[in-house]
Amino acid sequence: MINKRTIYFSLFIALLIGISYIMNWEMAIANFAEKGTLPTFDDPGQRILIIVPHPDDETLGMAGIIQRAVELKRPIKVVIVTSGESYKKAAMSFCGKTNPTPQDFYRFGLARQQESIVAMRVLGLPRQDLIFLGFADGSTRFLWSQYWDNGRPRVSGGIHVAYAPYDTVYKPGIPYTGQNLVNELTEIIKDFKPTDIYYPLADDMHPDHWAVSNFVRYTITAVNINVREHMFLVHHPQWPVPWMAEKNRPMLPPVDMKDSNTEWQSFDLTPKEIDLKQVAIKQYRTQIDVMEPFLMAFVRKTELFATKPVITIPVVDSKPDLQSRALPHTLLKVYTGGMLNEEIYRSAALTRLGAFYYDNKLYIGLESARPISKKVIYHVEMRLFYKDQNDIKRIDLGIVNGKLYQYKRAENSLTDVIAAKPIINGNKMWVEVKIPQVNNLRYIFMGADSIYRNRLIDKIPWNMYKIGE
Repeated sequence: MINKRTIYFSLFIALLIGISYIMNWEMAIANFAEKGTLPTFDDPGQRILIIVPHPDDETLGMAGIIQRAVELKRPIKVVIVTSGESYKKAAMSFCGKTNPTPQDFYRFGLARQQESIVAMRVLGLPRQDLIFLGFADGSTRFLWSQYWDNGRPRVSGGIHVAYAPYDTVYKPGIPYTGQNLVNELTEIIKDFKPTDIYYPLADDMHPDHWAVSNFVRYTITAVNINVREHMFLVHHPQWPVPWMAEKNRPMLPPVDMKDSNTEWQSFDLTPKEIDLKQVAIKQYRTQIDVMEPFLMAFVRKTELFATKPVITIPVVDSKPDLQSRALPHTLLKVYTGGMLNEEIYRSAALTRLGAFYYDNKLYIGLESARPISKKVIYHVEMRLFYKDQNDIKRIDLGIVNGKLYQYKRAENSLTDVIAAKPIINGNKMWVEVKIPQVNNLRYIFMGADSIYRNRLIDKIPWNMYKIGE
């Protein structure tokens, strides 16, 4: 016999799910009803480099840009970082098995590469201008955070190898490390000398998208090249809506990203470009089989791009009250509440990031939707770019069970920069960091995340910061 406690618990879980769905519908309706106009641009660039995580992203985000560049006879290269071979649902459909083998995933990766080749042919881009890097689908966030150095590649993906197994890629057999990915991007950028680079937005919910965004922005900053940057969005809760082709509807930003340090622009497509974009999307047959409505939602009369201005961390003369209810010097706000896991693990739902510089120390604050929990691991990660172009350091911090830890995740990790233990008050937490050689510092590239039961629950998107005067 079922006791009352079990019944009440089941009703509680059902209520949480119901609330989550209601909130999801509210956001979907808000995005559907969104009106307004954005600044526009009509010149895709003089020399255009597109860098995307998976086969199909180049068409979803930039089919209009590609067509316009081809029509204007502008040099253009498309770089696809992974072959998308580890998407199990699509791989199952592709091979007709419930448990695809590594060989099945390999063949699936080749099929996805071929789909991009065909789709680019539809848009007018020849095969020689399409570059596959062959990194493992689903691996890039791990290469960004933990598997950076070349001596320690990560065994990744459905193929379960630690190197690029395809002979169709830029460097066959290259080991899966973050440094190798940066090296390849650096070579391509220096050889091609782009004026405009199109790449994912760091706010994208898909780990490969935000990680590739980080890799590209890191490389641009390290190379110190002067380019126009155009960031595109694919995965975001309840966006875009509706899930169908809407050729007379513009693509507008998600309503919940108004305070996300994002400046939007729109690229208008001609009727011919819209029609060809839809034809090109249909060439990704392995993806059409499992998520056609979502893919068709990107058939709009405009394409949407963003830039991320550098955020200035204020230098203050007096230390604010770190116990106050409001987060002092908030620099970034993140929407929360649209995902079920965030509803259940509200202590892991990150909502704000604040920072200030005082008395030769950098203070970084995080705010969560509920009180900071000892059950949740919080990370703050930084890449420090110094005026010497070859001098890049990293700081990786973890707050575990209320204690602060420093991780040595790469040869250039700094592990002696902490000045104090974390200050925790309710749903706010501050860490104090002594940054070396601040006078020679150009930028701080920084993000944060939360982990619960070994699962990534939420993140503060990576942004570029500088310490103000």
